[in-house]
Amino acid sequence: MCGRTLRPAERGRPPRYCSRACRARAYRIRVAEHSTAGVQGEARRTAEPTGAGHPEAALDRSLVVRAAIEIADQEGVAAVSMRRIATRLDAGAMSLYRYVASREELNDLMVDTVFGERPLPEPGPDGWRARLELSAREEWAIYRDHPWVSHLVAVTTRPPVAPNLMAYTDWRMRALQGHGLDFTTMVQVAIMIGTYLQSAAVPLAHEALVARTTRQQWADARQGAVDQTLRAARLPMISEFGPEAFEASEPENVFEFGLHRMLDGIAALLASAE
Repeated sequence: MCGRTLRPAERGRPPRYCSRACRARAYRIRVAEHSTAGVQGEARRTAEPTGAGHPEAALDRSLVVRAAIEIADQEGVAAVSMRRIATRLDAGAMSLYRYVASREELNDLMVDTVFGERPLPEPGPDGWRARLELSAREEWAIYRDHPWVSHLVAVTTRPPVAPNLMAYTDWRMRALQGHGLDFTTMVQVAIMIGTYLQSAAVPLAHEALVARTTRQQWADARQGAVDQTLRAARLPMISEFGPEAFEASEPENVFEFGLHRMLDGIAALLASAE
């Protein structure tokens, strides 16, 4: 190691070092060489493109989120898991955590993505009522296209950290600006609109999961149980429930009715503030 002539061993294996200090120095050199080789090898693995046999090379956060949205659209948000996403992307489940740290973050990104697909126009139509109605219809369209979204935003007091969702609240507040309302009241009105839409949209998620059976078919199948219940209970108003009332209770019709009544209430609030 050091170039000195080694004495022949009287017995056993021939010596490789002339002293303990020489052996220690050789050990330090080997450790250093091993560390350098490891760093260089890792750098090569990072820099070199992965072949066709490694689909994870093509992954990114947007693909993970998009796959989650597709699963939720087809089977509901409860069906979304890292394992299901990984299967769809032909990747390892643990590898997905490079792009999404947790299920909560995934939920936030899913909501943010679908709201980002329907941005509200700037500056929007004239008049506060036209603007609020437009924002409500755009948000309702999101829940209609992606029924699972209502489950992520309506069943919690801690809404998703989703800038594109927050943009709807901000847009509604700006629609109310200059009409005599203080900031806190504008916040409450904007949140009230979103809360109404989210809760009204919850039935859409249930309908989507049982799409093979229409609501009318379900009602027809349950007619016997309904009649028995009406005979046994004192429900004079419900007993008058007929086809017209049944149609009025459809989610779309409830949305329309509630939207206009809510806008009427906001108009009265603004009139009292001016």
